[in-house]
Amino acid sequence: MSNYFHAKMLANPQFQADLAGDLSSRKMANKWGVGRTFVQNHRSQPQPDFITPTQPNLRASTSQQSSDGSRTVEAIRDRPVTLTDAREWIAASGDNPDDFEISIRSIAYGVDMFSNRMSATPKKGRELSKAVDAVDYVTLSERIAGFTYQPARKDFLVDACVLQPTDEQWGKTDFNGGSAETVERVLKSYSGFVDYVREYRPRTILLAKTGDGIENFCSAPGQMHTNDMDLPHQIAAMYGMDLAAVRMFASEAEKVIAAYVPSNHGAWRSGMKSNAGDAHSDFGIANAKMLRDTLKQLDVLPNVEIVIPELHMESMSVQVSPELRVGLVHGHQAGGSDKIGDWWAKQDHGRMPTWDADVLFVGHWHSYRAYQSGDGRAVFVGPASDPGSSWFSNLKGERATSGMLAVSFEGKRWKYQEIM
Repeated sequence: MSNYFHAKMLANPQFQADLAGDLSSRKMANKWGVGRTFVQNHRSQPQPDFITPTQPNLRASTSQQSSDGSRTVEAIRDRPVTLTDAREWIAASGDNPDDFEISIRSIAYGVDMFSNRMSATPKKGRELSKAVDAVDYVTLSERIAGFTYQPARKDFLVDACVLQPTDEQWGKTDFNGGSAETVERVLKSYSGFVDYVREYRPRTILLAKTGDGIENFCSAPGQMHTNDMDLPHQIAAMYGMDLAAVRMFASEAEKVIAAYVPSNHGAWRSGMKSNAGDAHSDFGIANAKMLRDTLKQLDVLPNVEIVIPELHMESMSVQVSPELRVGLVHGHQAGGSDKIGDWWAKQDHGRMPTWDADVLFVGHWHSYRAYQSGDGRAVFVGPASDPGSSWFSNLKGERATSGMLAVSFEGKRWKYQEIM
């Protein structure tokens, strides 16, 4: 049945009288040749506030109001509705029409017969704007013109500087050379970081050692034929370079923290990808313990602290400044660098070691990446210091920039990001 027929029926005064009368819906539907549902719908709909008919051919068809204050009304009238009608409709309920976005629509169905629709939606921010006092522009401009900046004097420009030495993979060879070239690359990064901290003067330095310090021999079959150092000498190279790092940085800040987490290349294995122990059966963790014992027994570098995760844990968070906790994990726990944020969210929900960290440093993926996670917390995926991965370049057609990531922090805010 057409909308025109419905509109004409609703405009019929006798039909309106029967709607208000005692006829059953079935009898009325038979009398007028319409469906019983049509009769029931129009009997159950209330008369909207804006319909105050002075003629018997005015009848509302729909009136709705939402919980957010939005409202809509549709009605048959003898003329199209106007903006004035809509404003009066809103004002009739005690509201200010200026607080609403108003729209109207009218469709003619015949002589003196229109299907009308009016809707009103509260303007966003109206409540807020009422609470804000008006500003005198003259006073505002005088304040701007009279502003002078006096920088605060600071002994330390930043609270902390973080350097992320990761994935050196001592013993590995590839298109960027072997262990000899890795020494040059790592020492260049360390020297660059000394210049970096002398420029930004941190109170605390954090060495975020996120794993894969050695290449090992049980991660891929090719290592048996391509490595240029056996396992004992890989471990010795890692220890020697890390000892050099803490010695270089100890005099550049009040405190130096070297934080280590276990990794897949660092794991003690009895065969190809067959771990022989728990999370701390890791050559990187063993290296950290040896460094700690060295500094303690020789009673040197008292401002250097070596930290590792709790027993059986692969990740941790470290209090670097009063406002900043830094989380560390190697990264093989997730299926991709972009998935680490999801892993971290679950750590948060489960109150696992990195749940309270303000920022997370990740290794493993060999390519720099930074992105926001959760409530503005940052994930930093560091570049690698290894000789490269030709298998990856042959597969993907690209190479990642080698080096170490350096980032400074004031409170929880990071700045001065560099790869060196």
